[in-house]
Amino acid sequence: MPRHPLRRPAARRASALPRVLPATWLPDLTTAPLAYSGLQLDLLFYLLSTLKEGPASRPVELWLGGFSAAAGKKHNYSYVAAAAAALVAQPLTIRGKQEQYRPLRLFDRVRSVPGQGLLQIKLARAGLPYLLELRDLIPATSLRAFLQLSSKHAKRIYALCCRYKAKGRTPTFTVADFKQMLGLVDEQGHEKQQGFTSLRKHVLEAAVQQINATTDLRIACQLEKHGRAVFYLAFTVKCQALPVLLPAAGLDAEPATG
Repeated sequence: MPRHPLRRPAARRASALPRVLPATWLPDLTTAPLAYSGLQLDLLFYLLSTLKEGPASRPVELWLGGFSAAAGKKHNYSYVAAAAAALVAQPLTIRGKQEQYRPLRLFDRVRSVPGQGLLQIKLARAGLPYLLELRDLIPATSLRAFLQLSSKHAKRIYALCCRYKAKGRTPTFTVADFKQMLGLVDEQGHEKQQGFTSLRKHVLEAAVQQINATTDLRIACQLEKHGRAVFYLAFTVKCQALPVLLPAAGLDAEPATG
């Protein structure tokens, strides 16, 4: 039988000190703490696929028809506009090289043109270098596979694995840092996935299965123990042929009305 993609935790001596993820690996959007919804992540990455080099002064146009065609499903304009507005209102935090967090705004404003099915999004100058780096992680040929991942956690893990596919392995995270990265811990410190068993079943196993079945990557999660508890995790990454995705009926990439 093939080995399960979520591998058995490797034991570590209880006396071993926890490893700390080097700060040089952290200042990018794939490891930034994000509490985005699945729709917001789809908007972000679709928007990046249309992003061109140049000044941030010109708004980026997002057409509902093109977005629905890329995602393989019809989207309601009002929902998309509300999700885009929430993206603008939600600044991120980025950890710098001195282990200090600083706020980062990716978008300045969004303007709705509902009669044309259009959103005009103004990029923040400070966030543009991060957006351009993130844009280059997922090739245009893989965008639709990303958009068809149903789990928002799978989308985040896929982007992370794209970041490190040339190395064949992501950095090793503590479970606590990984939960924070996926937005599974709120500002009050309350966890959305209580206990490692819940994280393993509802986040890790589901994400690994979806990514391996839908995208151009084949990943496996490696778990390691500190004492008796699972304390660390990382992902191994290999490329595979992109599965054939059937086009959705009745969708095209032309601008659509709201």
